[in-house]
Amino acid sequence: MTHRRSSISPTAITVTVCAFALAGGPVSSQETQPVGQTKPDQQRNAELLKGYEYSKYPSGITGYTGQDRQQIVFERRQRAIRVRIGTRGNYKAGITQLPNGKLVLATCRNNNDPEPTKKRFLIHVFESADLGLTWKEINKTPLFGKEPSLTAMPNGTLVLSAQRGYFGPGSEVEKSINMARSSDGGRTWERYYLPGADYPRNMIVRQDGSLLFARALKSDWSGRGDGSPNLQLCRSQDGKMWRFSEGSVDWNYAAFGEVSAIQLKDGRLLAALRRQVPNTKGEGFEDTVITESSDDGAHWSKPRVIVNTAEVHVHLAELESGWILATYSNYHLPYGAYAILSKDGGKTWDRDHPIRLAASADLYVGWPVTLQLKDRSLLTAYALTAFLLQPPETTATEVVRWRLP
Repeated sequence: MTHRRSSISPTAITVTVCAFALAGGPVSSQETQPVGQTKPDQQRNAELLKGYEYSKYPSGITGYTGQDRQQIVFERRQRAIRVRIGTRGNYKAGITQLPNGKLVLATCRNNNDPEPTKKRFLIHVFESADLGLTWKEINKTPLFGKEPSLTAMPNGTLVLSAQRGYFGPGSEVEKSINMARSSDGGRTWERYYLPGADYPRNMIVRQDGSLLFARALKSDWSGRGDGSPNLQLCRSQDGKMWRFSEGSVDWNYAAFGEVSAIQLKDGRLLAALRRQVPNTKGEGFEDTVITESSDDGAHWSKPRVIVNTAEVHVHLAELESGWILATYSNYHLPYGAYAILSKDGGKTWDRDHPIRLAASADLYVGWPVTLQLKDRSLLTAYALTAFLLQPPETTATEVVRWRLP
């Protein structure tokens, strides 16, 4: 395997340290969770957070939903390299690196169907031969969907997953997800559907070259239906034929999905689950919890909160240092893509020092994915609202190359 060495340096990195078609439906009419570290903080926050009619905001996302406003932030700035991918209108993306060193990115884009009820997203594919400095579109897939994940197997086969369907008025949850494989770097694709509604944030490439991903076994985001509290483990040798097993999770809660799972160097599996905060409704009242397994996914620990309310789309990556990076989206102000670190194998997370990787002009933001390159720099792909008052194409896909301080 050959890699082109990056010319990026710590002095040559801009990072500030410190959802498209969002689901509709009923949302909370008031803050139902205590917000703040102390009783006086909670009382002050209750006054600041009251009065919102959450049904008037997309998915209850006011920008302040669930936030502790008894805080200030000290910022530190650091140089980075940021690049736009393709044209305006591109949105959430998956990204991976091929064995030959090339980067491949798959991003969804509204196909501008003239019928509003036929709103669908077509997935386009880009490649970079210079570690993310420049990109060219090489094709589009036959898949309509969004929330893609993209994985390169050791033999160079690309495996793509994505939510399936259209996302206009009256849309319903599909009972299967998009899957596709490419053996020519993303130029042509063989597609199929995988039964099951939930879609993964990423796939694990195991030491033997096989694939593994975890997802909600039977997700019920409302928390009221017949969902399952457990995870489904999906395994494949070739990215096409899959076998399934169930992993029991130490909780009795089914309103979760969009699982990001990684296998650590010590063999443990770690999984981040996006969940609806109990006794709430609406994406403004969602957060992310984390669980681990020491028996290859058969049993999982009691999930614990990893981020704050309205922080979702967590993507996990274990770095060369052994630290774990969680990249995520803010569905509260300031909207954007963020990251936090764990230096103890995922047990604790430095939530007081988030890294702001990108700022968005609106809540339509997210799905950040981070790769560590051979020179130990980090490359994060994400979506954001870049043109707030210039419809119809208001979103963009970007990547940023950066380093930890």
